Amino acid sequence: MRRHAAQFAVVLASAIGITSTAVPTADAWRPPRVKACGATADDKAFAAKLSPTIHSAGLSGVSADQVACARQILAEVKAEGFSSQAGKIALMTAITETGLRNYLGGDRDSLGLFQQRPSMGWGTRAQIIRPAYSTHKFLSAMVKRYPHGSWATADPGRVAQSVQRSAYPSRYNRERTSAARLVAVLWAGTPATPAPAAPSKPAKPTKPTPTSAALALVVPGGGIRVRSGATTAAKQVRFLKGHSKVTATCQRLGKSVKIGSYRSAYWSYLPAQKGYVSNAAMHRNGGTALKAC
Repeated sequence: MRRHAAQFAVVLASAIGITSTAVPTADAWRPPRVKACGATADDKAFAAKLSPTIHSAGLSGVSADQVACARQILAEVKAEGFSSQAGKIALMTAITETGLRNYLGGDRDSLGLFQQRPSMGWGTRAQIIRPAYSTHKFLSAMVKRYPHGSWATADPGRVAQSVQRSAYPSRYNRERTSAARLVAVLWAGTPATPAPAAPSKPAKPTKPTPTSAALALVVPGGGIRVRSGATTAAKQVRFLKGHSKVTATCQRLGKSVKIGSYRSAYWSYLPAQKGYVSNAAMHRNGGTALKAC
């Protein structure tokens, strides 16, 4: 279609006496260059396995580099403590925006896997073309728009659209199947990489990775209050004496508490006491290695 239109323009220009060489041609448009994500031998093997099963609006099979880009997105999702559902949403978005290609250009000043714009505050050019950073920024925006884990139960396409604000909001859900197949194959074998710190902002408690079903704790010498909820405003249900031993089975994000030099927004649940204790009060700043309540 593009070539036929260009040929017609040349014929028309000749017919009316215009001889300028500025008539558009079929070769005038070039896709932006791509920064490789660095495919490994495993990525090549995964690409061969996945390609026959992936056919959608944004993907027709996958190359080893596309698998490498997907792997790096999922590694960052894991590093920040999110579930595979967040990985699915992130991949849906990147497939829709770029077909899992780390573009060095795009519409206006858009860049990277998610087509984020430096002029809109997403970061510098050098930052955005790093898959880990661009994924981190996507997840940060997702949590801001869907707080308290509400993104996990919301429609994935709507979550993606709330971050990207596309003129074509229905496109994201078309990639649900392709994203799910990539997650099913890559998630278990994707190592978590360290998450980048947000630039020029105070550090926030990160969600810890679950590693155990229960954790034995020792109450500090001054004792501690056990509350009915994850906030200092909740009713006190028990007071534990110093040096006593308790067991926590899960934790939740609640009211941020600072005690001395320790600060945490996480609270651990003590089933025997039927209440929560602040992780800051337990001198476990930033959370414990427990599943979410």
